[in-house]
Amino acid sequence: MNVSSSRMPVSRRLLIPASIIMLVALAFFTPTWLTTFVESENSPASASTHSSVLTDACVLNQQTCQYKGYQASLAEPTVRPMNANRLTVISPEPLARDTLLVKLKGVEMNMGEYRLALKKTDEQTYQGELMLPVCTEDSMTWVGTITLDNEAKNHFPIKVRMER
Repeated sequence: MNVSSSRMPVSRRLLIPASIIMLVALAFFTPTWLTTFVESENSPASASTHSSVLTDACVLNQQTCQYKGYQASLAEPTVRPMNANRLTVISPEPLARDTLLVKLKGVEMNMGEYRLALKKTDEQTYQGELMLPVCTEDSMTWVGTITLDNEAKNHFPIKVRMER
């Protein structure tokens, strides 16, 4: 049974040309949109902040880290995915806040931003259980900061190496 194109409904006859036009428009605009998106993600401001944290950050797995009189340390040098590891920060003087905020991002793989609130345990000590998510790789570096003041202007740069 041969159906001629004159008998096809108008909507069906327009479907193929409309699909072709949409594909051409998508092919034309997608590279521009992707370039704009990548440039905004890699803008000099965010790149310089990320690269400075990478170079200035102390590796918590290897030592007690020092920054402007603050000390940060892990209870255990080995950090495993989904295993709690106590992170302790000691301030050089009593602070007027109840928590310090830790923010970490994966270096080798984008796994979003991990956040942890360190709670005040005495006048100068803050602690929290660091429990990083599972990654498909055998090891991964997490880099970020501990926010030390209420205005979020003073950041303690840190790195954590996670191993399976």
